[in-house]
Amino acid sequence: MTILRVFPRRTSYTPDDSMALIGHPALREVYGQCEIPRTRTLPPHDQVHISCVFTWDIPLCERLRELYQRDTDKPVLVGGPAYNSPARDFTPGLYVRRNIVFTSRGCDNNCGFCSVPEREGKIAELLIHPGNVIQDNNFLQTSREHKEKVFAMLKRQSGICFKGGLQNSLIDAHFVENVRALRISELWLACDSDAAIPGLERAAEKLTKAGYTREHIRCYALIGDDMDANERRLQAIYAAGAMPFAMLYQPTEGTERKQYSRDWRKFQTMWARPAATVAHVTRGTSMWDY
Repeated sequence: MTILRVFPRRTSYTPDDSMALIGHPALREVYGQCEIPRTRTLPPHDQVHISCVFTWDIPLCERLRELYQRDTDKPVLVGGPAYNSPARDFTPGLYVRRNIVFTSRGCDNNCGFCSVPEREGKIAELLIHPGNVIQDNNFLQTSREHKEKVFAMLKRQSGICFKGGLQNSLIDAHFVENVRALRISELWLACDSDAAIPGLERAAEKLTKAGYTREHIRCYALIGDDMDANERRLQAIYAAGAMPFAMLYQPTEGTERKQYSRDWRKFQTMWARPAATVAHVTRGTSMWDY
């Protein structure tokens, strides 16, 4: 089956082949540059799939469904994480660009701010496809046998990123020993509350002893409630040897994206750009410098 994939906007994860299109010409002025000729001549296809990741994009994706249904007599389907579509398999290059791979789905944790367990269920191991960006929600919950198969695949890759986030408490000697044999670019941890700081510090210490620096050790950090408390947590992440990447919290439900003040947006920028973060920590620069 030939699938024409449509995305509301381009991101660093969007496929770039000829069957991946952005938006629709009718929405060009509102949503930016589209990649379909104004003649509405679509590449030959059997179905159109509109991929929606964020709930606040649902109205736009529904509008795209209407527009594409006028342009084709083939089925036009809308799905993705925002629609709680089942995600128990993975096809490389279909909804994310090639080299980004999922080797597992789901997570056995039940974090209050995360919809993965509800949407994808408990951890499930998948067929391993070649790629250098591991996007699993919780790779370290997979079996030792599965991890070793992934490590074997990664030995043929370079610029390797564990981008989905590594559970701090599950970083053990087996993981550290195996990643040291790989050409690692980034190892992503997470520290979304003050309670997570001790675990982050222990995980970062293990990776630092293995020879990794802030250039390799990155850390997601949800922010948006208390700026002073968030500042202290981000400083603690940096002090632990990881480079923070601050993300303004967005609810997993609702079709309206939460709006933050200019102060919050500037604060997030300062803690999401490594050069700005280093300047802030080492020279005391302000968020208003960026």
